Amino acid sequence: MFELEQDEEGYPPASAETLWAIKVDDGLFKIDNMPFFALGIAVNDIVSATQEEGAFRFKEVVQPSGHSTLRVVVYDPADVPAVRALFKELGCETELSHLPRLLAVDVPPTLSMEELRKVLDSGRQQDRWGYEEACLAQP
Repeated sequence: MFELEQDEEGYPPASAETLWAIKVDDGLFKIDNMPFFALGIAVNDIVSATQEEGAFRFKEVVQPSGHSTLRVVVYDPADVPAVRALFKELGCETELSHLPRLLAVDVPPTLSMEELRKVLDSGRQQDRWGYEEACLAQP
């Protein structure tokens, strides 16, 4: 469980986010899905957590995976499938949020963020989407 800090408009729409994780040792877990709201976390990161009130609460990233996490808000809901297909073609996996136009994007360490930013910025300039770099493994 990752505690979230909401802004004055109530975003993100929850005070905590839970992620799937695989136990790798006592108190250590490998993140097994993409976060939609937690910052500084990526797929396959090894994190430490303490058990409190029946949940494991995130403490810190112990070993970064080299993956990056992006969040993309697609402006036209009808464009979401095409945007997901584009990121897949580029080598990224995506997950669709319960918020119908919000995508979490996993960027594997084999992809260049510099090259990916060209695509991201192009889509932003075309008013196709907005994006946030939620966790960057590379500059």
